[in-house]
Amino acid sequence: MTKDTFMSAFTFESFKCEVSFNEIVDSYTGEKTRELVLRNNNNENFRAAYLYGEGLKEISRSKSGEKNNILGEFLGIKKNDLNSMMSFFKKYGFLFCLKDYEHFITFHINDVVYIKDNLEALINIFNAQDTNNINYKTLLDSVLFLLLNEKRDIKIEDNICYSPSNNDLLHYIINANKIRFDTNNNIVQIPRGDGGTIPAYRVTDHILNEGINDVIIDEYKDLMDNNDDSLYFLRQIVKSYVTKNTSILNIDECLIIDFLYHFSRRISIISLDNISLDMPFQEEVYEVLIEEKNSDLKQALLKISKYLIEKELNHFLSEIKPKYDANTMRPNWNLPSLLSAMYLSLFYLDSNQAMHRICQNINCNQLFLVSKTNQVKKYCCVYCTNAVSQRRYRQKK
Repeated sequence: MTKDTFMSAFTFESFKCEVSFNEIVDSYTGEKTRELVLRNNNNENFRAAYLYGEGLKEISRSKSGEKNNILGEFLGIKKNDLNSMMSFFKKYGFLFCLKDYEHFITFHINDVVYIKDNLEALINIFNAQDTNNINYKTLLDSVLFLLLNEKRDIKIEDNICYSPSNNDLLHYIINANKIRFDTNNNIVQIPRGDGGTIPAYRVTDHILNEGINDVIIDEYKDLMDNNDDSLYFLRQIVKSYVTKNTSILNIDECLIIDFLYHFSRRISIISLDNISLDMPFQEEVYEVLIEEKNSDLKQALLKISKYLIEKELNHFLSEIKPKYDANTMRPNWNLPSLLSAMYLSLFYLDSNQAMHRICQNINCNQLFLVSKTNQVKKYCCVYCTNAVSQRRYRQKK
């Protein structure tokens, strides 16, 4: 047992990688694209440990002061930055276990970005917990991304190596059917100003204080008869809102549907074609969200974020098993991959005490773990601290 691992929550061992890339032609678009070519470098072991207050780090790094921030460096990889991606895998090994592949395997660059975006969205949501200074743009974009992005399995050759959490709720919304008002008993009459009434359908609602909401039947029918493609997802949200089945959905899933309904009605329509970690909403959308009149939506958003944290972590931790290490006489975990070690590092994150902060070095901007009470630490490592100091010195000169 080394000094590096004595105060660690868990350790992880694997191999670093040999990495190159191929340029291929997409058979559908005819455009050139690139894919990674990797295999384990069996001559270079890789050992990491999760250190309390510091995060997941490589053990026994030879050069002190250089970057040693596995999670932050992975999330800092830009979408088209192939060199940074290759450098990360050479340095820390691949995301998944390659011990069963003696030959080189190929892995699509877009799949790495997809995995990274899912993990980044979860960390963004973690950062919004137990704080008085919530970035609602980042929180909203990340929640919608995890709820509505297209889920897909990723394979190495014919073996599934990555399977995201299920998207059953999105399938429920997309497959929702129109309601038949003539067979329902929830029709109410809302008084009009001229003394008449307007027929409406009464819906149980988990956001409004009254616990109910009356959907005007004529407005509902007009929306359903509107064939504008841009309103497709709105129509499905409204369908699922008025027909949500509590015998199929749990209370959190009902809350999500109610949130999507009120957000779409009050603030902005959501398009499934534009789901990303940087949603193309206008700035006024986020400004309206934080207004006092929408405090119920903000509260619902935070509740949904907690549900997603539990859902995502429980899914990605499901393959991790506890084990006892008789050599160290300490408990540890059987970690199947480097990616699972990254998710386990979030398992140990106390969001009351710590958060992931963005490094203030403009040439870095990677996340690093820091205490919430520490307002002084602005840089992820000594290297970035020195780089900023040298840049300021040159500017003064």
